[in-house]
Amino acid sequence: MDDSTLTLDTNLLHEYWKRRDKLQHVERLLDLARQGKVDLAVTARVHEDVPQLPLAQKLNELEELHIHRTSSVARPGYWVLERDMLGDDAFEDYWPSACTLAKQRGKKPPDWRDWDHLHAHHLLGRQVFLTWDEGINCLWEELRDRFGVVVMKPEEYLDALDESSIVA
Repeated sequence: MDDSTLTLDTNLLHEYWKRRDKLQHVERLLDLARQGKVDLAVTARVHEDVPQLPLAQKLNELEELHIHRTSSVARPGYWVLERDMLGDDAFEDYWPSACTLAKQRGKKPPDWRDWDHLHAHHLLGRQVFLTWDEGINCLWEELRDRFGVVVMKPEEYLDALDESSIVA
């Protein structure tokens, strides 16, 4: 598997910092980043996802974890000059449909911060968006077919990586 530019949803950071049940998957991704085998990133919108201390302070540790911050999508009230980028109208226009589809599938639809993470991932041409958010995961096929955005759960990515290394 040569998909090595990975965008992490904020829920992976929460899993790591709060030492939750899926911690081992995040630790494995961090280890791959330390080895230079993957490029891990979060979008700048992570600051809106983690606004409160003490976790907000943990954002200062991203570089030590080999996770860099990318640009985000320009949004009124959250736009940072020379950091954020203009969005893709088609991607933004699809958000209401994506929310409706997620609801029809019994999942909580992605909020504006979730959609901004995906949108920035798409604009930057990164390869795989990793999340445990079921409101995003349930849209994987539509996001792939419509926009070429690959969405996976971390364990799915790691399993695929293991399978490809066996074949290689």
